[in-house]
Amino acid sequence: MSGMQPDWKLLKELDCPVCTEYMASPIKMCENGHSICGDCKERLTVCPTCRGTFVNVRNITLENLAAAAIYPCKYQDAGCKENFTLDERNKHLSVCLYQSRKCPVSVILGVDCSWTGDLFHMLVHIRAEHANVIAKVPGHFNVIMLDLVRQRVYFQMLLVLGSFFWLICCSENKEFKFTVLHVHFKEGSEAFKYGIKIGNSEEYIAVTRKCQSYLHVDLKALERKNSVVISYDTVLDFVNESGCLSCEIEIRREKLNGFVLEELQEHLEVVYAIGSVLN
Repeated sequence: MSGMQPDWKLLKELDCPVCTEYMASPIKMCENGHSICGDCKERLTVCPTCRGTFVNVRNITLENLAAAAIYPCKYQDAGCKENFTLDERNKHLSVCLYQSRKCPVSVILGVDCSWTGDLFHMLVHIRAEHANVIAKVPGHFNVIMLDLVRQRVYFQMLLVLGSFFWLICCSENKEFKFTVLHVHFKEGSEAFKYGIKIGNSEEYIAVTRKCQSYLHVDLKALERKNSVVISYDTVLDFVNESGCLSCEIEIRREKLNGFVLEELQEHLEVVYAIGSVLN
């Protein structure tokens, strides 16, 4: 709704005097007619404007105005120019490209990095400051997981087709979980697919899935619905004498070009060993 502009005089009346966010239903009042958002009212005993007593009355007129008003994005100062109704604004905030986020390398690998910023600048930051933890690979490659054991999580950041991905493997209890997450929002991530193959030309397990956004997955507790799940005992059948597991992986936009096709095996361009393990 970029074409509709906010009524700034109205929005000023909708500013909560405590949290300074825009008020929405339920909007509560004090005995002197001052309004406050419902959440802040529950934490206070007197009106922050006049020190008067709160009354058990809602400001229905202001609630209706709030529902019909046009709002700017919360991240307008960072560069977002979009305007929305209240419901549309709340949906937009979780996917706004200008939202400030922590560096994912710091969050996942525990690297000492205090950087925060929007997605655009995040990708620039990762390239400039964390090149040492990135594996630049083609869309079809091999990975060797070193010293595969239970109760460990294996992380690796990949640069594939100009985009960043997290490759995550988790061996816990009786399950081996594997996923590839796109460092982007949901809408951009769903255009990618990945496949994993464990084994050889005579005997193997192969699964393909859609990529998901790293923003919508708990990276420390990988769930079945967000990953490829294989019996750990089955995976052990393909671990070599050194305790290493070799996997063939493909990441592509929309369609996997030739995953698990026999003639592609000799043309895999990269063998990358994951030696970084987090307990």
